[in-house]
Order: sequence, then structure tokens, then C-alpha cells
Amino acid sequence: MNNNSLSLILNIVLVVAVGFLYYLHFSGKESGTNSTPVAGEGQGGVMIAYINTDSLLSNYKFFEDMQNELAEKKGKAERQLISRGQSLQQEASSIEKRIQAGLMTNNQIKEAQQTLGQKEQELIAYRETIMAGLLEEEKVLNNRLYDSLMAYLKEYNKDKKYQYILGYTKGGGILLANDKLDVTDDILKGLNERYAKSAKPVESNKK
Repeated sequence: MNNNSLSLILNIVLVVAVGFLYYLHFSGKESGTNSTPVAGEGQGGVMIAYINTDSLLSNYKFFEDMQNELAEKKGKAERQLISRGQSLQQEASSIEKRIQAGLMTNNQIKEAQQTLGQKEQELIAYRETIMAGLLEEEKVLNNRLYDSLMAYLKEYNKDKKYQYILGYTKGGGILLANDKLDVTDDILKGLNERYAKSAKPVESNKK
């Protein structure tokens, strides 16, 4: 699972949010107000905070464990594919040696070639199935991460009362943000504490 894909999910609202901030900025100028936002408070008294999603993904233990879990599954699949490929290659080499030694009839050679061709197609189909399964697994893990984050943010915001908690990422829609509005560390602390207390963390589900 890569960070960019999840950052994209977490920043779905950025275009709308940036447009809203743009409106607030110029409406404030037109009304003659020049108040400077305090921590968590935007123009017009709108409460705003943001999360650095790059930092979040780098330090959230749940995400780290999911990445390790997926990497383990990818490694296992890769080893299986390599093993099957090597077995097929060895079988083909053995047949080739027998042909060169004149130990096979034309009919046997034809039958062996057909068998090898069928096994090759089966290996290709197996590889595609494995790849599709891993992509689906990555999608499921991304959804689990997103749901985990959103569930915590709703709890977190019950007391904070932010109208917007934005996702900030390098190269994203927000080019500059006030550090006073950054709640990344606070969110990370809460997420990791909740995950540590979880009855069934990711690693305990492995068999």
C-alpha cells in the first residue's frame, strides 16, 4: 500500500475547502476586517485545523503494521511464483536434454510441448489471480485505515468543534499552512494510544 493513494483519499475535500478559504479571504477584505486568525480559528470565526497526512502515515502504528502485513503477503506470493517458475523451467530443461539425446519420439516431443504450454498458461493465470488478490487486499487495508482515522476524528472533534479538519500533504492543494493550526501530533498520539489498547491489533491476526 503506498502513501500517495491514501493521501489522495484523505484529501478528497481539499478542492472545496481551498475554494472556501479563498472566499473567506476575499470576503474578509471586502468587509474591511483584518483580524488575524488564532489557533484553530479561521476568518469569520470558522474553526479550522489540519493534519499532515505524510507525517500521519509515517508515524501511525496501525498503518505501519498493515504495511508489514501486506509486504509479508506480497513476499510469500513472490516466493510461490518464483518456485513454480523454476519448477517449470527445470522441467523444460529436462525435456530439452532428452530431445537432444534422442530419447524422445516425435509424438512424445509434441505431447511434452503441449503439456509445458498448458503449465505455462496455468502459471500466468495463477500470477494474475495472485496480483488481483493483493490489489484487493491493499484496497481493504486502505479502507480500514480510512475508517479508523475518520472514527477517531469524529470522537476527537466532539470537544474541539472544528468546522474543518483538512488534510495537508506535500504537492497537494494547500501550499502553505499556519503551524498553529496543525493538530497532527495530537491526532497521532490519540490514534496510537487507541491502537495500542486495541484487543486485536493487526499483528495478532497473523497465523
